[in-house]
Amino acid sequence: MYGELPNLYLFAKVAESLSFRETATQLHLARSTVSKRIALFERELGVKLFNRSTRRMSLTDAGQRLYQHWHEISRSVDSALAGVRDADQHPSGTLRVSMPSGLGSAFMPGLMGEFRSQCPEVKLSLDFSEQHVDVVGQGFDVVIRVARRLPDSRLTAKRLATSPRVLAASAQYIEHHGLPGKVEDLEHHHCLALGGPTESQVTWSFDSSDGPVDISLNPVFSANNDLALVLAACLDVGILYSPQVLIENEIHLGRLQVIKLDDCEWPVYGLYAVYPKGNPAAKVRMFVDFIEKRLGSLGTADRWAPLMLAPTSASP
Repeated sequence: MYGELPNLYLFAKVAESLSFRETATQLHLARSTVSKRIALFERELGVKLFNRSTRRMSLTDAGQRLYQHWHEISRSVDSALAGVRDADQHPSGTLRVSMPSGLGSAFMPGLMGEFRSQCPEVKLSLDFSEQHVDVVGQGFDVVIRVARRLPDSRLTAKRLATSPRVLAASAQYIEHHGLPGKVEDLEHHHCLALGGPTESQVTWSFDSSDGPVDISLNPVFSANNDLALVLAACLDVGILYSPQVLIENEIHLGRLQVIKLDDCEWPVYGLYAVYPKGNPAAKVRMFVDFIEKRLGSLGTADRWAPLMLAPTSASP
């Protein structure tokens, strides 16, 4: 069927002008080419589309019916194209977004109303997860992730911000247990780690002037949810190792303090928006641009809504 579309278009042009010569001039073709292609099209259909004489040309009954159908097809195509253009200018539908729980819980509630005011026809469906997700296979439009690198070349990864990964604990935990001075001191502290129920050990990696430094630890508390770890750290359970972008609010309010080790530097992570390659839908572009601008325009502390904890005495 699709192979006949060029001949159908050529037929419509001839039907408009009722002239092989004029059609050939409009399409920059030889007159003989137009005539031969129309004759071939008629043989393929098994019907005569034009009445021809030396003086004039007219449509047959079959040609009239086909020309009428062509107008219906043309109007449908024009309507479809106009709809696509309108959707690009006025995004609508459901936008499925996956992001870490700590970031999503702190960041998104305060911004959803603002984004919806810009895109009132877009509905947000948020998935809070620290796990790797299949962006295409699981049907996500955008995935927000904090990572050092994102190697999957099938996806577009746009860096929205950067953040060091830092150690942090509450003032009360530090008062009771002291501060670790070196990486190896972490073995004697209560560490909180991201992991599943089958993972008894975790590896924390740091940067140093001599290269990467890794340490294996047995966490006192592990969870597959960033938010649970942040809450545990705020409640004096132990030391958290987290991208600072996820705990900015807790640091600002005095619920957590950054712990600096003498023998290492903080590795730098990127906050990425990940989506399928190609020309993204308008709702994806507008969401990613919105998040990037909000991250860039707000002060550090203003980016994050407080977690559901009572303010500490260190709060301003």
